[in-house]
Amino acid sequence: MIKIVACAGSVLLAITALSWPSTAEAPAADTAMMLVMDASGSMAERTGGGTTRIQAAKDGLEAVIDGLPDEQRVGFRVYGASDVAEDDPAACTDSERIVDLGTDNRDDLRRAVADYEPVGWTPTSHALREAAKDLGDTGQRTIVLVSDGEPTCDPDPCVVAREIAANGIDIRIDVVGFDVSGRAKKTLQCVADEGNGTYYDADDAESLTDSLRVSSVRAARPFDLTGTPVQGTPGEDGAPLLERGQYTDTIAADGAAHYRLARTAPDSTLHVGAVIRGISGDLGAAATLRVQRIAGLMCAASTTYGLDMASRAPVYYGGVASWVKDPESQCRTDEELGLQVDRTVGNLEGRPIELSVYEEPPITSDLAAGTAGDEPGWKAPTPGTPTEAVPGTSIANAPEVGPGTYQLDISAGETQVLAVPVDWGEQVRAQVDAQLTDEVRDAASIGSGLEVTVINPLRRDVTISQYAKWPGDWTRDPWANLRENVAFRTGAMSWPLHPANRAQNDPRRQAASLAGMHYVLVSLKLRGDETNLPYTLTLGRENVLGDVAPTYAEVDGLTAPEAGSRLVDSPVTAADDEPADGADDAPDTASDESGSIIGWVVGGAVALGVLAAAVALVARRRR
Repeated sequence: MIKIVACAGSVLLAITALSWPSTAEAPAADTAMMLVMDASGSMAERTGGGTTRIQAAKDGLEAVIDGLPDEQRVGFRVYGASDVAEDDPAACTDSERIVDLGTDNRDDLRRAVADYEPVGWTPTSHALREAAKDLGDTGQRTIVLVSDGEPTCDPDPCVVAREIAANGIDIRIDVVGFDVSGRAKKTLQCVADEGNGTYYDADDAESLTDSLRVSSVRAARPFDLTGTPVQGTPGEDGAPLLERGQYTDTIAADGAAHYRLARTAPDSTLHVGAVIRGISGDLGAAATLRVQRIAGLMCAASTTYGLDMASRAPVYYGGVASWVKDPESQCRTDEELGLQVDRTVGNLEGRPIELSVYEEPPITSDLAAGTAGDEPGWKAPTPGTPTEAVPGTSIANAPEVGPGTYQLDISAGETQVLAVPVDWGEQVRAQVDAQLTDEVRDAASIGSGLEVTVINPLRRDVTISQYAKWPGDWTRDPWANLRENVAFRTGAMSWPLHPANRAQNDPRRQAASLAGMHYVLVSLKLRGDETNLPYTLTLGRENVLGDVAPTYAEVDGLTAPEAGSRLVDSPVTAADDEPADGADDAPDTASDESGSIIGWVVGGAVALGVLAAAVALVARRRR
């Protein structure tokens, strides 16, 4: 613990010295987390670090409890804590809720952690079902399962995790596999995948603590997909009306799902973004979004493809806007438009989808005036002293950062997301630097690599393709062909934002026509469960077009896009568009590439020292 406190102190000093304002937020409304601990006999074995698994788990839990936000509802359940024979039926129902869900139970949690001992068997499925009952039927709910072994009772916990996830998009199962391998590890990974959660691999006390901290922070953030549940209809009749906001549904199994889009003012533009949770290995899966007049003319369509065989739980992004060039088109004036979403190819039936809807006020300035300019060439952002950060797993929980260099690490099949405010005329540049390792090269195959993408506020790709014009210092050789470890570099830059881009034919440039929060995605497309790659991410944000901001009509209920806005109403934070204390007096460093972190959107009003310790430790997790 001395080491943890020292890290906290160092990072705390660094954070308080930053020039950009920082913000802490309360947990998302109505969140609940149930900690579920394996107390089977194998937890008495020693880890590679010399301590017992049970003691390592207790140390990790105590650290997590110390850092819980006051508003976070948490409970504690153990399984396998009774000394019964394996053939005793009680061995497969051996799970007990030791501490009820609550916000004022921290002392009870500490006592429960200190008291439980490992003696029993491993009824994982029963414990998961009971934990789901503990959490109830409403609100954002997380089960954090910590286990070191294969279940000893039927049914298959993967099947149970799938059943639990089917009860709603607002429940998730995160899993920490402690010192596991082989079949046991695959089972625990499957539980996380089927439970729409994340699997964390821990092989010693320190990495277990790291993983528990990260999972508990995520539990207080908005989920990967979040919004108001709706159900699309097979036809236009009775289709739900979507106003500005975020909604969740599932991809229809047969044909398209229909929705209606409300328009507040003539000539406004309706933007729809989609985030879809795919299936591992479903290469080429695709869904199509269509905006059209009710029972009439097609206005616009867009297809999002999932070209990713490496991720265990791939997430696909896409979007479409109603704007058309013809100013007389009824696509620009109808009070309602239709939206269709359907699976094009692949196994997406029944998969969760998040729909984000934003109505952009009518533009009153001349879009033909001026020019959006030619395609800019690559200009590397200036690296600085790395600052450690906790990335999100999707747009919904991506922390906001500014220009600077960040130290991170990423596991095989993982995607990490950071949010960057972008204003009119600006572009984002991102550069990744890493040292490849034997472990990474051994796991590489065709299509392996590290990919960087920039997504606009409504989930559309705005990355300028660098195909066949890679910068000279980027690593272009396929990883599978490398025979030695090399310094790896890649990156991405977005199209500069110009309102006239919406008239372009290139769909990526077309999408670069909306100011607001943009998202930098880093994906390690690599198989190999043990593989982890430390890297630095350098971000730059610069105005390259000058003053190109459009003017908007003032319409009650409509908000013009601004650099720091996420544009859609969501549970991310109620204060997204409000400056932090003292922000009015803060210097405007939006175009300064030497700037530091803006302020993390992290779950809970966590004491800054505890948060700093978590951040400092994250880069070492799962190594």
